[in-house]
Amino acid sequence: MVLVRYQCCICGENIDKDSQFDPCGVSIFSNLDKDENDQLEAMFFCHYDCFRGSMDLGVRMHLNLEDQE
Repeated sequence: MVLVRYQCCICGENIDKDSQFDPCGVSIFSNLDKDENDQLEAMFFCHYDCFRGSMDLGVRMHLNLEDQE
């Protein structure tokens, strides 16, 4: 068995996999206005609450995962 640990790219803490929504993966694509061959993709891991807390309030209201609890 391989031990996999996830570290939150926002707070820097380890991510406990016992949470309902964690770990989360956030993908970032560069050069979206260019041809696909010129785009790069990276994935970062984070806590759901850290990601949600880092967003603008107007955007945050569209994340309604807490309704699924």
